[in-house]
Amino acid sequence: MSGRATTALFSGKKHLCGQNVQVIADLHGRVVDVGDPVNGARHDAAAFNISGIAERWAGHMAEDGPGMLADCGYQGAGPTTPYKKPPGGDLTDVRKTCNYKINRLRAAVERAIAHLKNWKILKTGYHRIMTDFPDVLRTVTGLEIFRATAVGFE
Repeated sequence: MSGRATTALFSGKKHLCGQNVQVIADLHGRVVDVGDPVNGARHDAAAFNISGIAERWAGHMAEDGPGMLADCGYQGAGPTTPYKKPPGGDLTDVRKTCNYKINRLRAAVERAIAHLKNWKILKTGYHRIMTDFPDVLRTVTGLEIFRATAVGFE
């Protein structure tokens, strides 16, 4: 791999090369969709748009849509996010309660991401041809969706 390709995938936060994968999950902790992988050196809000997830799920974020929750890294990108503490101030009790309730619901999303990351090919690091990664990710996601759905029918 050339130095330029490695640099494009480098994440300063993780100090590793990788890709940012956007995951949509339901409130039962099941993966519903994943976006196209985005170079690791991207902010989550930017990756949300670049990955195609924002466009595919725009109806959820519409005024009459059911909504979408995300963490603070997605503020301004469309989903409902927790309130940030204002500079030099504190959150009101109402906003603290809202954050608590949003974060409780988001726990299911974190569980879904953990299940997806538990697949060995994703857990141990992807050491194959990088151009094949989107296909591998779609395959693993399809299998995870099938696994989660099949469990519900037992």
